[in-house]
Amino acid sequence: MTDLPANLNLEDVLDAFSMEETNEKPTLDRYLSAYPQFAGELIDLSRELARAVPASLPPLSATDRATIDAAWSKHMAARPAPVVDPFAALSPTRSREIAILLGVPRQVVTSFRERRILPASVPSAFARRFAKALAVPLEGFMAWISLPQGDGLARSHFAEGKPGGIPQVTLERVLVDAGVAGEDIKRLLATED
Repeated sequence: MTDLPANLNLEDVLDAFSMEETNEKPTLDRYLSAYPQFAGELIDLSRELARAVPASLPPLSATDRATIDAAWSKHMAARPAPVVDPFAALSPTRSREIAILLGVPRQVVTSFRERRILPASVPSAFARRFAKALAVPLEGFMAWISLPQGDGLARSHFAEGKPGGIPQVTLERVLVDAGVAGEDIKRLLATED
């Protein structure tokens, strides 16, 4: 910066000084002569900047880089994989097809999408068939239905208060409420295919 405007306020002067390529003595002297009213603040900022960034950092050794890379890899491996919504692209037509394929009313598919069903109440055979119908891995399907319900899942129009999650119920309860016949419920809840 060659010409320093005379009408800057303290904050603008400090911002400009901190953005200089170098904050060494010649730069500080230039700012002190242009803005003597801010001398104390400029000197304090100069000291902070000198402490914050060492003049020269030694380059990392190969061992240092390898240690950092190993730690980063370990950190990334320990992170859980994001859970993908298997229902995100599910059209009403496909939802109806899945309901027919599974032999359940569409409201059962909707209950799964809204995570209203207790995951522990879903037999593994039924979960496998449902995941296959959605064309997703069983682990991904189970991870999705095991997530807590989100605020956006509660259906509430003109509610008196803040909408809350719908309590989770067993798959059997959802099937009964959907009007599925007793024999069909037994077949759907069977632990073996």
